[in-house]
Amino acid sequence: MFTGFGYSNIAEMVVAPLGEVAGNLEPAEALNLAQKHGWQGVVASLAPGKWQGALTGWLREGLEQGCRRVGEVMVPLLPLANEGGLESWLSLFGEEPYALGLILEQNKPVGLVSPAQIGQQLWTVLKQRDAQLGAVLDTVHEAVTMIDRENRVIGWNRAAQEMYRIPAEEILGKKIDHYFTSLVVTEMRNKVAVRDAYHQPCAGTHVLINASPIKVGNEIVGSVAAERDITETVYLHNELSKASSQVRLLEQEISKINSRKEAFSNIYGHSRKLTEVINLAKKVANTDAAVLIRGESGTGKELFAEAIHQASRRHDKPFIVINCGAIPAGLFESELFGYQPGAFTGADRKGRPGKFELAHEGTVFLDEIGELSPELQVKLLRVLQGKRIYRVGGGEPVEVDVRVIAATNRDLEKLIQKGAFREDLYYRINVVSLEVPPLRERRDDIPELLYLFIREFCHQHQRDLVQVDQEVMDMLLRYPWPGNVRELRNVVERMVVLAEGQVLGVDTLPEAVKQYHHQFAGPSPTNLAEMREENERQIILNALREAEGNRSLAARLLGIPRSTLYYKMKVLKIK
Repeated sequence: MFTGFGYSNIAEMVVAPLGEVAGNLEPAEALNLAQKHGWQGVVASLAPGKWQGALTGWLREGLEQGCRRVGEVMVPLLPLANEGGLESWLSLFGEEPYALGLILEQNKPVGLVSPAQIGQQLWTVLKQRDAQLGAVLDTVHEAVTMIDRENRVIGWNRAAQEMYRIPAEEILGKKIDHYFTSLVVTEMRNKVAVRDAYHQPCAGTHVLINASPIKVGNEIVGSVAAERDITETVYLHNELSKASSQVRLLEQEISKINSRKEAFSNIYGHSRKLTEVINLAKKVANTDAAVLIRGESGTGKELFAEAIHQASRRHDKPFIVINCGAIPAGLFESELFGYQPGAFTGADRKGRPGKFELAHEGTVFLDEIGELSPELQVKLLRVLQGKRIYRVGGGEPVEVDVRVIAATNRDLEKLIQKGAFREDLYYRINVVSLEVPPLRERRDDIPELLYLFIREFCHQHQRDLVQVDQEVMDMLLRYPWPGNVRELRNVVERMVVLAEGQVLGVDTLPEAVKQYHHQFAGPSPTNLAEMREENERQIILNALREAEGNRSLAARLLGIPRSTLYYKMKVLKIK
């Protein structure tokens, strides 16, 4: 128990150095020897294993009283083995409390000790230990509590006072049960140590606790607990949990809002014509009005249809695509309206819902609606008007609530004139018409689309391309793109796959693009101004072709005054 205080055994603490003399030596001579060698006592052997001795103070008293031999002031000594330890010594002194102990090492005297010396030294050690323990308790951040076997508080550090607002003077010596109703420290008498256990000793206080029993040998005489205050952490955790729940709810709401606001983010380009179409689509998106999307093949009509659905209040309901040009006439009804069990040979025994049923409360996208035969147009019109379908082989109507978006690359007005498309169906699907411009009419978007597709295909094919040859860019800007964005995407993938090195060169272009450049293209624009002029020239020429040379109609198509058109034609030298 003393090694922690710098002592290997009790002898180093309490032993008085001595010298061995003859029992008939005069006290004066014994004192001179003691002073010369620094002895605090002398001993003399009476017989093997029997010793007597005296402390130097006794020698002075004997000299004053006229003693002639040191043996006259000596007393029998209690032999103590140096390796015996404090407990064995105290048990021997218990039998002879006034005896003087002689410490022997290999049967040779090495020092004297008395019960008074042991008591004095133990008291000194006890004060040191108390000071050291007090310093440790007030140094740690944890609230430390120590109790004895009667649950009386014997240790209560500064952190405990601050945590529980109970002064040490008030609680020390008192039973801890008077202050707390649920304590881990009081449960340690019959348990093993506890480590990092959550505990709530009183209302509003949360701690992580380490607790251990205090043992003397195998006997538990008390316990100690160190509590780390996590009340603020628990409070912050609870607040964070509440905030996280609120954030999740907000994220869900924002996601719903953004899904509608950002529904058109997959449509790339910032040209004026495209922007106008997008703005019109956004206006009509949150209604149930039927929309007819018109445009050439490859312009992205389905992207517009899906964006309108995602921006509508039906965004969380099904979006069902029906390619009217790909469904055989004999299967049209079963595909769109479903069929009852056993409706025809080869039918599913359980029957199957049609696409209109599957799209209930959502959106149906009728792609290539101009390819429908007049007979099928009648059946479709009946569903759109009545908002109910009849399964093949069934007699009961099935109510359907769907929004209709249709798309075509054909001139429906001419088809109506020829009797190939029903006028009543045309008005049913064409409440709002969107005209998606072809890529040649929005050449400003080509660079953005080009680099978008380059990133996509570089990632897909694990290529590392960093730039596009300027001649390639010029050729792509001049090319008319009959296949529109779909063709551009196809060309870019080809270029990425065939490119050698980190530059997309002319050699990666398909022959159609190169041949067009050689046959029809004039000198390449050398700067941004020339490129803008060339783009304007192409747009005006396209409008004039569409208006069959009628300049007033071309101006209306371009959305500019006729005088502006004349001015532009003069500046751009268009005849």
